[in-house]
Amino acid sequence: MKRPILTSDANAQDLTNGCVTRERPVVPATDIRTTELPGRLKGLTLPKQVLVLAIWPLLEQFMNVFVGTVDLSLAGHLQPESLAVSATDGLGVGGFVGWLMAMIQSSAAVGSAALISRAIGGRHRGLANAALGQAIILGAVTGGLVGLAIFLLARPIGAITGLRGDGLALCTMYLRIISLAAPASGMLMAGNAALRAAGDTRSPFIVMIVVNVLNTALSVLFVFGPAPIGGHGVTGIACGTVGAWLVGTLLVLIVLMRARGGIRLHAGRLRPHWHTMRRIIQIALPNLFEGAVGMWLGNFLVLMIVGRLEQEAVLGAHQTVIRVESLSFLPGFAMSIAASTLAGQYLGMSDTTRARRAVFICWAWGTAIMAFMGAIFVIVPELLVRIITNAEPLLELAPTPLRICGPFQVFLATRMILAGALRGAGDTRSVMIFTLTSTFLVRLPAVYVLAVVLDLGLNGVWYGMCGEMVVSAVLVGIRFSRGKWTQARV
Repeated sequence: MKRPILTSDANAQDLTNGCVTRERPVVPATDIRTTELPGRLKGLTLPKQVLVLAIWPLLEQFMNVFVGTVDLSLAGHLQPESLAVSATDGLGVGGFVGWLMAMIQSSAAVGSAALISRAIGGRHRGLANAALGQAIILGAVTGGLVGLAIFLLARPIGAITGLRGDGLALCTMYLRIISLAAPASGMLMAGNAALRAAGDTRSPFIVMIVVNVLNTALSVLFVFGPAPIGGHGVTGIACGTVGAWLVGTLLVLIVLMRARGGIRLHAGRLRPHWHTMRRIIQIALPNLFEGAVGMWLGNFLVLMIVGRLEQEAVLGAHQTVIRVESLSFLPGFAMSIAASTLAGQYLGMSDTTRARRAVFICWAWGTAIMAFMGAIFVIVPELLVRIITNAEPLLELAPTPLRICGPFQVFLATRMILAGALRGAGDTRSVMIFTLTSTFLVRLPAVYVLAVVLDLGLNGVWYGMCGEMVVSAVLVGIRFSRGKWTQARV
């Protein structure tokens, strides 16, 4: 059996301030095979390990969707109704740009998580701590850079999507406010990803519960509270988000410094160490390119197509469908985290058999749950849309696309979970290639032809997007089944 594919010089160069430190010797592969995963996963069966890792992210994502739904609902219930429609359009585009910010920030988190999970599985605690420090640095730097770009380009971004008048003004204001907290949100994302990679998904859940409760409370207060605190509309929603992010960043740093999650943030690690940072970046760059170009730019071009359709409130309806569909993302995201963590840690132990089995369990559970959610989208789409908004134009447009995407949630689950496993193994390059291929060769042409050429409108957009879900799921499934991801070097 092969030794863990971790690095050729893990013992010689870990990794602070240019100093050479002595790591624990690599346990021979024959011994690694008989050991258990460390920390909270020790002694658990594979299904229990999946459950322990997935339950907290699942609950966390339920809360995240609830908060996002509250934000959109606050905008959708502003008076008069014309302001509600403009605010929903503006916040929808603003949320889409916020997704880009999260994608860029998460790239460093993905790179460090792959390195941390391998190091934890291979019993290299010092390497895991070193990767954590560099991840926090990269999170702050990438957050600052993307925040500056969004602040400067907020108005052009909104205009490109087709926003005009009040919708454009509200979107610009929202983006400029949340961009101010981008460095903090980058550190928050990096810290949570590191904890999950080490096998602690409960601490990030607790941190994000605080963030989301505070976000909701502040947003409601700033929108509907008594003057002068309340009455600030979309500005209040954005300020609530910023305040919650700042508090969350402080909390996750405290958790990491106290070593509650099995890894520890030392002050000495918060200095650039290029050897470790380079290893993280090598994994992160394909994920960054996948997220920023493949996923975000591809979907932004879809948004541009949507914004030019001859339908009233079409942007708001499109974003409303995405918001409702995100309910189905929850189990997929949770199982993706579990698959990523277990794939990385078991590969760190050179146990490819259990790595495969763990990912299969995640896929089976996640697919079953998302299939059930898809059935609900088909049966009661109107009820789900009404939870988001009571604006009549949105109620007319949104239910049909939601019904269209319901049967395709199985393919989305396959793509999310297996891609998470590949990333956890460090095989981010193949996921990038598949995303670029399916987005630019399938999604965009299909959306344009169906929505514009064949004049199917918003329904055509969603037919095209769902067709791309099938293609991307097949590509990722083939890569996983061939097993080359087990040989990825981190």
